[in-house]
Amino acid sequence: MAGIVDYRTFLQQARAEVQNLQALEARRDQALLDKRQSGRVLENEKKALEEDIRLTTKTRRDEAAAVYDKQIAEKEEKLRGVKSSRDDARGQGVKARIDAETAGLRAENQELKEQIRILFKKYYVPSFCNNWYYYAVYCPKRLWEYLALFLSAAAGLLLAPWILYKLLPVEGLIWKIVVYVVFDAAFVGLFGLVGGYIREDHITALSKGREIRDQIRANKKKIRAISRSIRRDKDETLYDLGRFDDLIAQIGQEITSLNGQKDEALNTFDVVTKNIIADEVTAAHQGKLAELNADCEQKARDLDGLEKAIREKNRLLDESYAPHLGREFLTEERLNSLMEIMENRHITSLGEALSEYRETHD
Repeated sequence: MAGIVDYRTFLQQARAEVQNLQALEARRDQALLDKRQSGRVLENEKKALEEDIRLTTKTRRDEAAAVYDKQIAEKEEKLRGVKSSRDDARGQGVKARIDAETAGLRAENQELKEQIRILFKKYYVPSFCNNWYYYAVYCPKRLWEYLALFLSAAAGLLLAPWILYKLLPVEGLIWKIVVYVVFDAAFVGLFGLVGGYIREDHITALSKGREIRDQIRANKKKIRAISRSIRRDKDETLYDLGRFDDLIAQIGQEITSLNGQKDEALNTFDVVTKNIIADEVTAAHQGKLAELNADCEQKARDLDGLEKAIREKNRLLDESYAPHLGREFLTEERLNSLMEIMENRHITSLGEALSEYRETHD
């Protein structure tokens, strides 16, 4: 303990140095928080700069593309209109061709229909017999006509009496049988009367009418076949569509040219203009970035200075006070306790004070 004259003063000085160290550490901790906060502000500003560059670049690129997109859209709309006009012209041409190539068959069918009308009038055949349904029911020949006859019979013999029974204010099996028997008898009688009276009395005219109707049907099949063949014909030279094709080709070339110009403009934007925009936006942020960067550097220097001061203060404590007290006693609380022990118990030896502290705090 040589060299220490006044232990009380020695402990007071040690406590002052410890307090100074604590103050430095508190300032160091606050400086560290300030440095981190400044770093976050700087990073946020850098992110804001990047986002500003991204949005500005995207907006200007979209604007550059929109100029060409508008022109391309107008050309495409015009192209659709020309194609629609071409389809209309082709449709009119096809219709005219069908009309021309089927005119003979249609005229023949009109003549055949007139023949049937004259035939039926000559032999006093009722006009209602001149339709497909009468021939299907009373003079069936084809499969679909027999099917029509079957469905008509089923409706007349089964469905109609059932509906009638439901409408009548009667119930029971007897009434149902009566309704079916009476209605079916009337239906068969009426069917036979019409069929027997008309068909048997006018069989020759009806047979001739059948032949004429078959000829009309055959002509209609020919008309449909001709129409189908014309619509499927790929040769369009007959329709004078060259002016439409030339205009379509011209507009297509204009669209291709505009797309090429757009690609070239966007490529120039991506290679050159994009960098110019980035420089412009960065220049607008440069002042604030420089200020924030300088603030971060200053806070870093302040922190380094405090760290250096703390190291110096710890070195002083280690060299001047730790050899006499031990590093574990270099706290404000323990130094206060040692001073109280020496004052209250009138101890003049630092070693005795340390022993007393250990005994009372074990």
